[in-house]
Amino acid sequence: MKYPLALLPVLLLGPILPAQDKSSTLADRTRVKPDMLEGVLREPHMTFTHVDERKQRRLTLDLYRPARGEGPYPAIVLYFGGGWQNGRPGIFASLAQALTQRGYVCVVPQYRLSGEKPFPAAVHDCKAAIRWTRRNARRFKVDSNRIACLGGSAGGHLSGFMAATNGIERFEGKGDNLEVSSDVQSAIVMCGPMNLLSAHVVERVEKAAGKPEGDAVIDFMGGALPAQKTGIYREASPLTHVSKRTPPMLFIDGELDRPGVRYTEFCGKLDKHGIPHEFVMMPGAPHPFWNMREWFLPTVKAVDEFLRKHLPE
Repeated sequence: MKYPLALLPVLLLGPILPAQDKSSTLADRTRVKPDMLEGVLREPHMTFTHVDERKQRRLTLDLYRPARGEGPYPAIVLYFGGGWQNGRPGIFASLAQALTQRGYVCVVPQYRLSGEKPFPAAVHDCKAAIRWTRRNARRFKVDSNRIACLGGSAGGHLSGFMAATNGIERFEGKGDNLEVSSDVQSAIVMCGPMNLLSAHVVERVEKAAGKPEGDAVIDFMGGALPAQKTGIYREASPLTHVSKRTPPMLFIDGELDRPGVRYTEFCGKLDKHGIPHEFVMMPGAPHPFWNMREWFLPTVKAVDEFLRKHLPE
């Protein structure tokens, strides 16, 4: 059976997601703690790629897999957020474990942050994580034909970029396992910018230009500004690269963020290519919402339902 743990999540998540007081109208924004859950095996800090020719700088990932069952299982590669300038794989530990309970192998990699190296370094690392997952499919009982990616905020941008650039060789970088495909068969984007030249992003960047605090987008672009017309903002936008090879995509936004606005142009391009896509809005949810108790299980449910449709056995 491909999803041997599919009936367990509600039971197993009970200890870390206690029932909320239904008399309260306030959203529970406390964070779900990444306690190890029953039925989940964790393989931490596994090297998946090197980013320098001398192979002295390595990146690691955390892998979560079902403790029981024969597989092969679909896999999800999860990219954390943090404005491309901070964050760590542990941010997605809770979500990865909950999805593992539903029968997925979850891979949460590091990627180079903008303070170390700007775009496209993070893209190269994210593709390397997919290649590693496919290369090690037999070892971890992964179905190499059913690999999805997921990300939130900056990680949502990276997840969307992975999907939009299926088959585009120039974004592979020089990391490990280059002989293996980095294509994904589905993608989930949570609150991630798909167009870095959209009006609200450009306005934000222009206001931040020259200020001491700067802006995460400017750092990710290596200091370039849209007005300089270097082309890097267009190149770094998933919107630019959508093609017939882009897989089915799920977009999730919080009601208090930019629901429905962030993906309008992107979904229009998906429609032109006949690519399935869905949108889920989390009522009352801020940016970010996915690790908060109020919206944690709804997020897991939305992702699982989408992937069961678009990563069929």
